[in-house]
Amino acid sequence: MIKNGKYFVAPQKSWDNFKVLFARLAAEGAGRPVDRHGIADGPWTAEKLADAISAIEGNHKGIDLRAVQVWFQDNDNGISNDNIRWLARIFGCDDPEETSKWQAELMSSKDRLASERREKRKLESTTQDSNRKSEDAGTVAATEQLASSRAADEPTKVKSPGRETRSLAEKCEWVFTGSVSLNLMIIYWLVFCGLGLMNYVLNTLSVTYSPMVGLDKQVGFVWAPTLTALPLIALPLYIYYVNDLNTYWKHVGRSKCSSVNVISVGTQSHAAWYVKVNDFSFSFWAIGLFCLFFVFGFQWSGIYLPAYLSGDTNGVQIDRYLLALVRPEIISVPEAMALSFFGYLYTASYISVFMFGLLFLVIVALDYHDICTTSDLEGNATDEGTIRKEGQKLVWGGFRIVVFALWLSLLIKLQITYLSSDSPNFLNWLVTDTLSVFGAADVRNGWLENSSISHFTTFLMMAVTVTVSVVCALKVLAVFERLSVYGGDYPFARDQWAVLKMLVVVASLSLSVMLVGRFTGFSLFVAVSILASFHVLSGPKLRAFEVGDGTG
Repeated sequence: MIKNGKYFVAPQKSWDNFKVLFARLAAEGAGRPVDRHGIADGPWTAEKLADAISAIEGNHKGIDLRAVQVWFQDNDNGISNDNIRWLARIFGCDDPEETSKWQAELMSSKDRLASERREKRKLESTTQDSNRKSEDAGTVAATEQLASSRAADEPTKVKSPGRETRSLAEKCEWVFTGSVSLNLMIIYWLVFCGLGLMNYVLNTLSVTYSPMVGLDKQVGFVWAPTLTALPLIALPLYIYYVNDLNTYWKHVGRSKCSSVNVISVGTQSHAAWYVKVNDFSFSFWAIGLFCLFFVFGFQWSGIYLPAYLSGDTNGVQIDRYLLALVRPEIISVPEAMALSFFGYLYTASYISVFMFGLLFLVIVALDYHDICTTSDLEGNATDEGTIRKEGQKLVWGGFRIVVFALWLSLLIKLQITYLSSDSPNFLNWLVTDTLSVFGAADVRNGWLENSSISHFTTFLMMAVTVTVSVVCALKVLAVFERLSVYGGDYPFARDQWAVLKMLVVVASLSLSVMLVGRFTGFSLFVAVSILASFHVLSGPKLRAFEVGDGTG
């Protein structure tokens, strides 16, 4: 039969499920143009059908080729209601009456597929329970038999089942998820105490040197923000919020975003989450080795060790580690070598924590994107309100991580910039800069002739943080656009102000990292940026483990 110049197949009201029905119609070429003999111009292919649906008048979004490919595959995945509407127009040959009939036929076939899928899962679950009970019964019987066997020379050892050896990626996920991360915070507090004790024994808690006549510059332990504020405040907060996002997404967010009918991203266990984490195993190893060999190995053996052996700083800024070269009566070279060795191990460790945290932010954002788009492709779209709220929570969680990541780089930048100044101590340096803005300072801050590789390091930390935040935001936005989250009852204007405030905070902190020491009054700009960053305290609280009402 021909309708509107296309090969028409009338609905048969069969009891076939969607997969069987679609396969038959695609093979027959239902809805395809006809040749001069009135025969369909070949069967449908995924590419031809996707092009035909995208060309339908009124279908402004088109259709993803992957969605059409799913229909052709022999699996349990279904089709979304929106796509049924377009497919019915293809099979109905744009005839309103026939399109309506095909829409009803396709909806029924989709329901039959879902029903068969539920029965299949129920049967599999029953079979697994039966097998598990049989295995448990066999284990009990074997145990009783072993216990009753007293005549053997040595007792037989039975290896109990346990977890397989975790990969590095899974170990990192374990550290940054749940209550375990508290141990990591405690470790850094203990590191602070340990380094403080070492500096106390070596008399470098508060110590000065004279880079020029009339200047006694403070380079002691208690005056270094990277050894005080960083391990005591910034790093624990960073770890807390990375753990906050990981724990919420793993235990709550994934299940809320995934429909129970989605096969490829099942959330009944954490297996799918571990698969996603293990996809980044190379990245975890790369970060670990980079921090070990470059952050620690290269800087200590390539910069500090040659200085100790030659007795010359070669223009590198003097800090508590190189103090032995200018004040050997305070600390000897061997003592300084040991102190710098442990100090740079500590530096490498918190840089690795910094990078692992950002990597987990990327993993969560990609997982959210994959789950939501896969649900759409398989025709089991989750409620748009839930998708929006979970996406908003991820944005807020990621924003908090980004803010404290920038705090880490800012503290490092402040420390190394101070060491290049001619101020006697860290606080005097900041106060002098502030007073200079109002003309109340007797002298302005000047600079010493030295250098530090950490200037480049902090720029990279800032650039990586901003890049990660942009990538993750784009992934969430892609989900929102694909599922048309905004519009109707929830316009983007409701989130616009919160998003703008986030952008201002991230931009101000990033500029602070780049502009420290670059102009008079930078300390005021840094202070305002830090105060603005306390905006992280607003927004939905992930640890409440509830879906919030939005970003406010």
